[in-house]
Amino acid sequence: MNVRKSPGTRRQGRRPRPVRRLPLGWSATLAFDLLATLLTSLGLCAVGLLLPGITEDYGPTTVPTSKKALAVLATALALISSLAVTATLLARARTDRSRRRALRLSACRLALLVLAAAAFVAVGVFEIELV
Repeated sequence: MNVRKSPGTRRQGRRPRPVRRLPLGWSATLAFDLLATLLTSLGLCAVGLLLPGITEDYGPTTVPTSKKALAVLATALALISSLAVTATLLARARTDRSRRRALRLSACRLALLVLAAAAFVAVGVFEIELV
């Protein structure tokens, strides 16, 4: 008897191709990105929590009144969310295209963090030199 398979079914003898391992450079970049993102977001959370006391922006104890503090905490949340998106994309990467997208997201986030840190240091150096 001749049994015809529907076009959507997979053959029994074929296995899906395994996803290749990450090169050492990308693994190091991802590890550094993870550490930099976590440390930056923890620092932003600390600044967000301390900012109302520094600026003496006290209000009712139930509602945070400092808009700057809320913006800093929202930035920390955005960093953690983008880290979660990267981890999800890498965990579910079935093709090299989706894997490259996750790696690019990670590299862009790391570049932004490094540029922000360099700008922060440069502004501090120039302000000290000009005073």
